Amino acid sequence: MLDFTGPLESRNAVGDFCRAWADLAPAANLSFLLPAFSSARTEAAIDLAIRYGAASVVLSDVRNGAEVQRLDMALRVAEIRAGLAPGKTRIVALANASGILAASSFERCSNRLAALGWEGGYGPSSDTARVATGTIALAAAAAGIAAIDAVSPEMDAAAFLADCERARANGFSGKLCRGLDQVVIVNRIFSV
Repeated sequence: MLDFTGPLESRNAVGDFCRAWADLAPAANLSFLLPAFSSARTEAAIDLAIRYGAASVVLSDVRNGAEVQRLDMALRVAEIRAGLAPGKTRIVALANASGILAASSFERCSNRLAALGWEGGYGPSSDTARVATGTIALAAAAAGIAAIDAVSPEMDAAAFLADCERARANGFSGKLCRGLDQVVIVNRIFSV
């Protein structure tokens, strides 16, 4: 996943990477992390993601299903401008606290919505994290889409492995992670 949430000058580097990636792995899918709508930079990031061949986009800090609908329409416009058939780019929504409380609004909000995740920075054993994980897992199941667990706080490999196993047992299809060392564990637990 390529991050478009940073400053504009970092987007030039992303463009260079995407061109090099297309030469190395033309069939590989790219995903882009978009800034939240509250940043007022989302539309520009959408245009760039479509231009660079995004298979999917990840929207952070999502408050409700209406924001997914808004993203769906912005993607449609960008796809048409780029000469692409509308509807190709998939959406992953990462719900914030408001989105967790409005989790039922994600059901049937967009045919593009492929996964629902959450973000919040709560310790995995906190009551808040348990409510959030349960709510997101149930909302994703009701919508018939994948559930993605939040990034874990800093922890050693054994604790991260246990956190991934807990997430899988609770119905999650994947997990956000902080580094390459965690990707190996995520792939092992969620690819079974």
